[in-house]
Amino acid sequence: MSQNFVVSRADLRDAKLASATPLEPAAGEVVLEIERFALTANNISYGMAGDMLGYWSFFPADEGLGRIPAWGIARVTKSAHADVKVGDKFFGYVPMSNEVLMTPVDVSARGFSDGAAHRAQLPAIYQEYLAVTPANGFDGKTDDLQCILRILFVTSMHMDDHFAANDFFGASTLIIGSASSKTGYGLAYLASKRPGIKVVGLTSSSNKAFVEGLGIYDTVLAYDEVEKLSQNEASVYVDMSGNRDVLTRIHTHLGDALKNSTGVGATHWDAPRDDAAELPGPTPDFFFVPTHMVEHRERDGLAGHDARIVEGSSAFYGAAKNWIDIQTHAFADMSDTYASLLKGVSPKDGHIVVAGS
Repeated sequence: MSQNFVVSRADLRDAKLASATPLEPAAGEVVLEIERFALTANNISYGMAGDMLGYWSFFPADEGLGRIPAWGIARVTKSAHADVKVGDKFFGYVPMSNEVLMTPVDVSARGFSDGAAHRAQLPAIYQEYLAVTPANGFDGKTDDLQCILRILFVTSMHMDDHFAANDFFGASTLIIGSASSKTGYGLAYLASKRPGIKVVGLTSSSNKAFVEGLGIYDTVLAYDEVEKLSQNEASVYVDMSGNRDVLTRIHTHLGDALKNSTGVGATHWDAPRDDAAELPGPTPDFFFVPTHMVEHRERDGLAGHDARIVEGSSAFYGAAKNWIDIQTHAFADMSDTYASLLKGVSPKDGHIVVAGS
């Protein structure tokens, strides 16, 4: 039986598992069983930006509904493509479903891209499916960590590169909102290795002890301690929470000491947003990962860029495996698992949904 997890595009809390017609490939197509995928705050960001950034277009749904993308591993179960075999496994952008239909193009040992017509105008980076092989960094022992962390680390890596390339906009202090988030502490892990950069983490009071225990932040403050940030240090702020109140307080408190303000993601997905309000200090930027990935591939070459990700993520997993308790969930329980994510989960938890048979 084919099933899709769908949400209301108007209210992300309205969600359900829905039955669908089993998929069959036409010439040049393949059907992949989605073995497992990760559930993180990043998925909520995809849902929130579904219209603005086109995330609803990757996996179409009925009118008013959406299929939130996730990162996972899928296995080919039916193939009508000469170069893609039944049993081959791939990692990439998948729907929260138990199977998906794709049209592989540019097939190579590295993987393939989905050439489906409805995805033609979407960022090419999200169309790529990497073969689950050692050459791509998959050793069979870290599959769950790969699903949870790989794309988040890629975001962290490109953000770290972005700030370094701009000499941290003249700042010596990097402030990270939602410091307990996996993208947040991925950035902190990398930035903490840069000489002369002080890394400050902002988090909820309930997560403060966890963030301090990571050992990669020089200072950790709760959100109600924002006014303790030094006004005498040039700083940059990375907003991963999407919490407008916190953003406003930081801009107001730091004023001219704030040299750059960049938003990425929205862990506080239900926080009020008053985007029309003017803020003191720099105008906030939005960090869109696909754009930066294209730039880095042009600079390093595809193979060089891939190698950086494999090498960097491997080292990061070595540390992060001690920071995550992986929990697995049955696809049949998807509604409850998703609802728990919306309510907020422990930063220590890493959630994997097993959708395959």
